[in-house]
Amino acid sequence: MAADTQPDLVTQLVELAHELARHDTPEQTADALTRMAVQLVDGADDAGLSLLRSRGRIETIGPTSAMVAFADELQHDLEEGPCVEAVHEGEVDVPDLHADDRWPRWRAAVTGEGVRSMFCVQLELGDRDIGALNLYALRPDAFSESDKVAARHLAGHAVVAIADVREQDTLRKALASRTVIGQAEGLLMERFGLDADGAFAVLTRFSQHSNVRLVDVAEKLVATRELPTTEL
Repeated sequence: MAADTQPDLVTQLVELAHELARHDTPEQTADALTRMAVQLVDGADDAGLSLLRSRGRIETIGPTSAMVAFADELQHDLEEGPCVEAVHEGEVDVPDLHADDRWPRWRAAVTGEGVRSMFCVQLELGDRDIGALNLYALRPDAFSESDKVAARHLAGHAVVAIADVREQDTLRKALASRTVIGQAEGLLMERFGLDADGAFAVLTRFSQHSNVRLVDVAEKLVATRELPTTEL
């Protein structure tokens, strides 16, 4: 977008906040963030969001192109690259990959895809690492200081939005689990004449004996109306 037609940064960030409020999952939120990143940061041709998952696994969501998905996932597989470094250590600026001898295995692969420069901003909440916002460009020295400021602002919005949607998603899943467990208890109470505590004990016992999560046991019972009584 031309500089003389680009809306004010604050205005765009307000628009982004309204946009993010409409999404319910981390994936939808990431798609909105990366689309806005390409619009807001003049030097960026593409963007992606790396999220830190359980056991240190890193996953890319919201890539704006197949190239981003490839470049990000290769970093995760090789455990090297600016996105991986940004997730754990902070901001990473890569003015020209052709002149950068860091991450040799990854660099050789992505320069062949046309990537020349990158700017990655860590997403952290308090002392907890969440991920990184990764900006890609097909020319060297693509990111100006104003681009970097815009990227940092976007990263701040990303942290809040991702944390919020994760909390909402956890609450929804907890509520759904509680609901299906309650439905399964009701079926057992009706079939076997149990009270609520007795029905819950049956579900718990079957879960432990079969090494299946309690909510999965409940979902199976509600879906099939069948529960192997020999295991109870």
